[in-house]
Amino acid sequence: MHVWYADGPDAPLSDPFTALASAGLTAERCRVTLGWMVEPLGWLDDPRLEVSTVLAGYALAGPVNRGTVTAIDARLSAVPSLIAEARPDVAVVSGVRRGDALAFSRSVGWGDVLARSAGAVVVEVDEHGVDLGGPEIEGIIVATIERPARPPGASSATSRRADEIDRAIGAQVAALLPDGATLQFGPGGIGEGIAASLERPVAIWSGLVTEAMAELADRGLLLRPVVAAYAWGGEAIARLAAEAMLELVSSTRTHDISLVSSIPRFVGCNTALQIDVQGAVNVSRVGGRTIAAVGGHADYCAGASRSVGGLSVIALRSTTARGISTVVPRVEVVSTSGIDVDVVVTEHGVADLRGLGQRDRAARIAAIAAPDHRAGLLSF
Repeated sequence: MHVWYADGPDAPLSDPFTALASAGLTAERCRVTLGWMVEPLGWLDDPRLEVSTVLAGYALAGPVNRGTVTAIDARLSAVPSLIAEARPDVAVVSGVRRGDALAFSRSVGWGDVLARSAGAVVVEVDEHGVDLGGPEIEGIIVATIERPARPPGASSATSRRADEIDRAIGAQVAALLPDGATLQFGPGGIGEGIAASLERPVAIWSGLVTEAMAELADRGLLLRPVVAAYAWGGEAIARLAAEAMLELVSSTRTHDISLVSSIPRFVGCNTALQIDVQGAVNVSRVGGRTIAAVGGHADYCAGASRSVGGLSVIALRSTTARGISTVVPRVEVVSTSGIDVDVVVTEHGVADLRGLGQRDRAARIAAIAAPDHRAGLLSF
């Protein structure tokens, strides 16, 4: 029996055997495939389960590094094709009630593809969840179950707050934006720094809508409704939806590279664990340990680099909290190719790589590394 779980900030929490029982099914063992999980799952260590994930990180980084969960490297845009090939027996998705129907709440992602592809669908219903206007859940819905209470130790925080360095980086990114830009960025301090630095109206097309993005509406800086596959936040997100300024859609739309690249002046702002002197980016593993997944990083960098008038930007702090340089001679893992990176930004400046050869690219990237770490970066 192969059970797939939809993912996102409100991904299902129920254990697989409970989900199967609700559908009138039984199994002595079960294969489970997960995506992006925010909340910890207490049932991952069940020896009857064989668990993998197509989007490691957040709550799954620890289990992946312990060997409890197997990480599968995949672009987010490729997950629907993986689902089609897997033909899941059961899909478990999260939803809210909308009259007599069931709808996706904060997390659409590839859940719509999963629900339509599986032999049976179990919907974990949040009876107190907010309807943000997501699409209705389609497929062979055989059962609904109540969403469990949030596990002990779970946090509602969406990201680290921006500090002085994040705001400095964000200001430099904001200065790069063309008028009328369509912008993509994610959660975290740098994302908040970008949002706080915006002074001109933008459109938002992103995998995830955060409270920092939603608050742009309060400042009159949104050109049109935000388009996103996931929402992570509280009151500000609900207010955005109530004002008809939020469109939650499938990741088959938000992460379609051809569609993204067709948007004029699309600027993808992404970060990294490491970047090397040729612009190759590592977002997944450092020191042999999984930190996160490729997710939509490669999709948005590729799409943004092809957009007419757009930019693919990598914005990162020049050192880690332990003082280790994030700019390196060669990244440990290539998550995103350097050919899909136009501009690199750290607190030490901006490296515009467009139209440059290898030697000049390396010199510009080295120049914005932390001063104490610049020596040796060009010895290649």
